[in-house]
Amino acid sequence: MIQELLSPRDCAECRGCCIFAAHELWEAPETALPLKPHGEYFACRHLSESGCSLGESKPADCAMYPFRVMTFEERKVIALSRFCKAVNALPLSQLTAFADANTQAFLDCEDCGALVKDYNHEYVILKVLENLEEHSCTSE
Repeated sequence: MIQELLSPRDCAECRGCCIFAAHELWEAPETALPLKPHGEYFACRHLSESGCSLGESKPADCAMYPFRVMTFEERKVIALSRFCKAVNALPLSQLTAFADANTQAFLDCEDCGALVKDYNHEYVILKVLENLEEHSCTSE
């Protein structure tokens, strides 16, 4: 999904979304566990020198990062991490258009229930969805 906005090279050069500070461990996907020490941080166990060793088999939360489905005031929102410099360098109009065009993909993901995170103030809300009950993920 994110390949619509970034090249694989952009992601492989950064790899920042695979490395977590202690206060960011909530962001680590279950498939990343157990995390491995990476200096004063923690890295996904699938992170290699050339990027993600899972390739196209990445879990949905990795494939959609830096976008997230989050719960904010009893609604689902599509939010964007401020951490991804390459995506955040894009015009806001392009990012909101991407969120609009991919709303159903965000909600229909196979393991969506595990992907919906509580809202974190470090994220920018791009799109507010309807009440939680009106947008069920396929696994809920």
